[in-house]
Amino acid sequence: MAAVASTSAVTQALKTVVLKSSDGEEFVVESLVANQSETIKNMIEDGCVQSDVPVPNVVGSVLAKVVEYWNRHSSGKEEELMEWDKEFLKVDRDVLFDLMNAANFLSTKPLLDLCCQAVADTIKDMSVEDVRDYFGIESDFTEEEEAKIRHDNKWAFE
Repeated sequence: MAAVASTSAVTQALKTVVLKSSDGEEFVVESLVANQSETIKNMIEDGCVQSDVPVPNVVGSVLAKVVEYWNRHSSGKEEELMEWDKEFLKVDRDVLFDLMNAANFLSTKPLLDLCCQAVADTIKDMSVEDVRDYFGIESDFTEEEEAKIRHDNKWAFE
């Protein structure tokens, strides 16, 4: 019980947190908003936040999007958020992947799930070749090996 009280006291004492991106941009975020990140929440609760929180794996432009997501999701209604989320993820593939990596690094599961769903929705009706192009994957099969796989598994390519 005492540990819970002290954790709440630490969180209350830190009204804001300064997040510092890998390229040096700083973002002042309310602690309660930043707590959407399990990583930051744990750092605050463990007393590891003295001045700023380095976010070494995330550039400023992407961290700005993450903070925008946190701010919106800390004060929005679920119905409105669903529509907002659709608009929020209207970004190019590289930004989407960067957001996904940032959400994973910061342990923001709802944002990670949202990004993963966006990728899944994008590739669901693509051909194998289009999926390879989307992810930048080169085929490691010879033409003969690929033809045999396609022949043996016709059902998967229909």
